Amino acid sequence: MNWLEKLVYRLQILLFRISTGKARIFLARQLGVRIGNNCELYYCNLSTEPYLISIGNNCKITYGVTFMTHDGAKWVLERNGDFIGSKFGPVTIRDNSFVGVNSIIMPNVTIGPNSVVGAGSVVTKDVPPNTVYAGNPARFICTYAEYLEKCRAQNTGTISRAEMRSVLEKMFEHELDQRSKASERQVH
Repeated sequence: MNWLEKLVYRLQILLFRISTGKARIFLARQLGVRIGNNCELYYCNLSTEPYLISIGNNCKITYGVTFMTHDGAKWVLERNGDFIGSKFGPVTIRDNSFVGVNSIIMPNVTIGPNSVVGAGSVVTKDVPPNTVYAGNPARFICTYAEYLEKCRAQNTGTISRAEMRSVLEKMFEHELDQRSKASERQVH
């Protein structure tokens, strides 16, 4: 890569970081990410090989997600003379999947379709279709059907931002009161 190509690449990365919405998706595609239709892509780290990242249709990649497409830890092996070369792997997010805030997706991982990765997860192995995974390392939490039931149990319906506080405080009144009383006991 000559100096002009490096400059253009660095400008694309900078624009990707400060852009939003459709502009960010356009720039991700310019960097080599294969990305489907109807996706939401918040600021994330596309690693140094964005062309190894594939995102299906109707996916949401939230803020702070890191896609790892290489294994830099092989440096230790190189220093000992046990390994010479590189180690890369693709990351694939299949249709209708969600990756939560600050998650890390390691090389050679496929997520979904119809799957959820919880916030702060470190995904080192495939996430099967129709599942919810979370944690470090990410592990099975529940099925799509079980998650749907949990969501239905706490469904507020469509509410405006102005109504949200009063609706949620009423909905969780018992839990909030218990936590408040527990906090008061700890202070005294």
